[in-house]
Amino acid sequence: MVVIIGLTSAAAIRNATSGERATNNIRLQSQAQQYAEAALRYCESEVTKANDTRVATLRNANIVQTAFGAPQAGWEDPATWTGAGLASASRTTLPIAQIKSDDSSVTPATRPQCVAERQILADGGLVMVITARGFSPGYTANANGITTGGSVVWLQSISYLE
Repeated sequence: MVVIIGLTSAAAIRNATSGERATNNIRLQSQAQQYAEAALRYCESEVTKANDTRVATLRNANIVQTAFGAPQAGWEDPATWTGAGLASASRTTLPIAQIKSDDSSVTPATRPQCVAERQILADGGLVMVITARGFSPGYTANANGITTGGSVVWLQSISYLE
């Protein structure tokens, strides 16, 4: 009888621990999502301002122009996010003042980022593509920008120009 109670208790503890891990992973994913949304909103609002009033990284001179759907467009190139890629001049890190939280002790070690680029459509039209990334508080990556821990969420908006 003691063995059966012990095994049942061990199974219950294992299930509780698994549930707690799953809940924590969902919380981290949700935080990364919120940070990505904040970065996307910030960068969208910056590119709608007059060029000379924008944050320096999102001024027209730093926004590259590529063909829509081209392989390894600026935002798709990992080097853009590590500082050497096609669109890296427009890589913008969200100012700390823009990160709002009910708990000021919970901030991501890596602040949210965005990249902006103009893309030419097949019909000659022009769109602005803004890609944002948000990171969970425990996010880590290697030198190539590959996630090694925590969570990262990518969001993108496309708006027609002219």
